[in-house]
Amino acid sequence: MLEDPFYGPLPEGERPDLMLYIFPHLPEFLAVDLREDLVPKVVLLHTDEVFQERFFHFLETEVSAVMRDSGSFPFAHLINLPLRLEEVIRGVAMSVIMERLGAPPPEKDEDWPTVVVFVISGGALAMPSARLLHSLRELLQAQPGDPYLDEWEKALSRLVAEENAQLQKLSQQELTEAMRDDSPDYFTLWENRN
Repeated sequence: MLEDPFYGPLPEGERPDLMLYIFPHLPEFLAVDLREDLVPKVVLLHTDEVFQERFFHFLETEVSAVMRDSGSFPFAHLINLPLRLEEVIRGVAMSVIMERLGAPPPEKDEDWPTVVVFVISGGALAMPSARLLHSLRELLQAQPGDPYLDEWEKALSRLVAEENAQLQKLSQQELTEAMRDDSPDYFTLWENRN
């Protein structure tokens, strides 16, 4: 059983500089800034604030450069392209998020803060909200009754509930579509589709 969903990739007792709570089917997400030189803070961000025209311009420029950089091994380049594109997208997105949090991206790779992204889906949605809230409280080293923590606990609870509702809505739509006779996902034992 997973004791604490947030400290997986870091050495024991070490906490990340930045935590992102991503809700795949929502336009909002939480960023928890835990850098040592700052007071821990939580920011509720909207994708419209982050993924603006500037983001897409940088992304298009970087993707174009990666696509054209085939070097001496064009087939190896094409095979590795999905991984390289994922790295580019993640890097550009993190740069924009860091800027939005008031921290310009570092010049050198080794100066990047440690970032843990927690995608709230699947098992994370099934776990009790109290567990997520307890982890947030520990990350912020806050005590119950802290007015700022109460605000973020409400925001986190709301986002979890909205993600669950959105997933239920999508599941219902998929089931409805699967039950239609013309759906490729629906068949009976008596039907021959060949």
